[in-house]
Amino acid sequence: MSEAYGSDSCAESGAWGGRGRDDDGLRASRFHTTRGPMPPSAWIRLPTARLRARRGQTPERPWIVPAAIGWLRRRIRPNWRVLELGAGRSTVWLARRAGAVLSFEDDQLWLGWTRERLAQLGTTNVELREMAVERFASEVARLPDDSFDLVVVDFLESPRADRVEAVRASLTKVRPRGHLLLDDSDRPAYSPAFELLSGWRAKRFAGVKDGWPQAVETTVFRRP
Repeated sequence: MSEAYGSDSCAESGAWGGRGRDDDGLRASRFHTTRGPMPPSAWIRLPTARLRARRGQTPERPWIVPAAIGWLRRRIRPNWRVLELGAGRSTVWLARRAGAVLSFEDDQLWLGWTRERLAQLGTTNVELREMAVERFASEVARLPDDSFDLVVVDFLESPRADRVEAVRASLTKVRPRGHLLLDDSDRPAYSPAFELLSGWRAKRFAGVKDGWPQAVETTVFRRP
């Protein structure tokens, strides 16, 4: 295809549109990540996702590639300890499956929604910490080493707080053979995360998120 999706200027400069990144990189179409086309499994899931979007239905699950959700569903155990950077529907989903969830969030909308939903469900295995996103990496660094079975890095960034720094702070917090999940991992700005995790096994998932207009990538890394 001749048309390329993405912004040249943003991809080159790493420009910010307020909160969040605006540098998704170039792709051949909205059904490509920056690395290539969606796999057949993503196409199989696409009609259901489109139907939900037309009906205004948003599943209570992580906002990551659907295939990655299925992979996590099959592996999370009731005794797992999870660190989540970025709360919301994913917090509820993780709490139903893991033993304990520690979640950081700074957005008042998601803090309020998450607290209310957890209270409705009577969930008691979640610790939700409110803090500025710029503190995420430093607060992660203060946590005990080798203490989490899963770390999820999927928060809305700011010009002074990015996911790569959070990944760097999380490296020693994942227990041996534990996992670290980085969402939107095909973004060019996140390539340093792959260098930081070069000794870890990486499993990439590509597809269209719930209600999102283009294909993205979620990568789960396993610590040796």
